[in-house]
Amino acid sequence: MLFVEGQPSTGVFLLCQGKVKISTCSPDGKVIILGIAEPGQMIGLSSVINGVEHETSAETLEMCQVDYIKTDDLMHLIQNNPQACLNAAKQLSRDYHTAYVQICALGLSDSVTDKLAKLFLSWSGNGTGGDGRVQLKNFFTHEEIAEMIGASRETVTRALRYFRERELVTLKGSDLVIHDRRRLKEVIGTRGGYRTDM
Repeated sequence: MLFVEGQPSTGVFLLCQGKVKISTCSPDGKVIILGIAEPGQMIGLSSVINGVEHETSAETLEMCQVDYIKTDDLMHLIQNNPQACLNAAKQLSRDYHTAYVQICALGLSDSVTDKLAKLFLSWSGNGTGGDGRVQLKNFFTHEEIAEMIGASRETVTRALRYFRERELVTLKGSDLVIHDRRRLKEVIGTRGGYRTDM
């Protein structure tokens, strides 16, 4: 664990290798995964820039290599190096866009199948394969995927079965295959999906 929500922010972690899960927890204990940090990202940047406690928790998903930059050193670098300032602004902009997309997916989707389809489609930019087929590595349990879209593990399991039976998505171990991105997009907004209250 790099830091937990509510902990004082004294610097940022520059992720050099590995993946880090960024999450937040509601007062009733419900966890939502906000994203996965990848190499090159500064973790905790927003809290340091704003001078507030960490608003999220950051947990390593695998062996990671990180560099730690104290707040004073980071602020000095940003104030005196235009490229460093631009890089920080770009990351904050990307973080904002990611949050915007996630809020829209969670707030404007009625069913878990919609939310899950949008999540997988957002991942598919990092996949390989042509003609609408994408193969990805999945590092998450059903529980963690559920935390990403604000659903229960059981409902996500049913939605994955729904996708598998229609040959839209197959998840086996760490292998996630989107058989046809176009068909998966067409599922969004149609009736018959699993609603979040199931």
